Amino acid sequence: MPLPIPYLPHLRNPTVLGMGLAPLNAHTWIEPDDALPRFFRHKQAARSRLDSRVFRALPASLPAQREASQLLAAHLERDHPGFYRRDGAFLHSAAGAISVDAQSAEPLWAVSLAVADDLLLLQQRDDEYLLTAASLCSPSHWRLEDKFEQPLTAIHDDVPGFASALQPRVNRFLQHLRPEHPVVRFNWGLQCGDALCVREGGAAVGPLHYRCERQSLCRLPNTAAILFTIRVYLCPLAALASVPDAIPSLLQAVDACPTELAAYKGFDRIESELASYRSAHG
Repeated sequence: MPLPIPYLPHLRNPTVLGMGLAPLNAHTWIEPDDALPRFFRHKQAARSRLDSRVFRALPASLPAQREASQLLAAHLERDHPGFYRRDGAFLHSAAGAISVDAQSAEPLWAVSLAVADDLLLLQQRDDEYLLTAASLCSPSHWRLEDKFEQPLTAIHDDVPGFASALQPRVNRFLQHLRPEHPVVRFNWGLQCGDALCVREGGAAVGPLHYRCERQSLCRLPNTAAILFTIRVYLCPLAALASVPDAIPSLLQAVDACPTELAAYKGFDRIESELASYRSAHG
């Protein structure tokens, strides 16, 4: 039975807080599909409306931006020829007739327009990894302006349990991440409505949706920066009824989530919307 979206990570890993890393096949670094035009329009509109709140970059990040752009463009052309082709400095996508300048003065922003994923660069300073450049148009309850140029410890400071449970493991992992061994992980959550951009403090309305984020981390070989990609998938929660055990296991995962983490994920604010699902699957 086909899934309503490509991934339902709660079925195999109901834990909300965890690293959940798996090896990533380099040929599937980015997974293009026909949804690209929606993301392209969304990113352009977000940049027009929010400007530096969706794209920021330190001048010192420019070499890493260029390397990330070149590697991504080469990957898209080589591994997804049905979707992408190169023409000099330009990268063309067959989905929506989108063309971007791979030699833009804002390399990370330009290449981000050619993919559905948000793109973030982490660079080491002393013993920490800092967010030095980001094209972030589809965040889930956080704001780029609050996290930019911050180390991972500060970026995740408001995530209950992160510092004690994950921070030491994350630091060790980043120190040992090698260019030839990229990794992928998944986050899941619930939200009202189908908005891609759910910035902290924004009001969300509409029926419940399941939100999955496919995230990859790859060490860039020349600059040693880490490129973090985030692809968002959304589907109405009602659509999960077609997948055996998808909704019951989701409700169990919500109920098992520690109180502080449940509040951080917003589960407490959607309890009334979840009530009908509890009645139907209780």
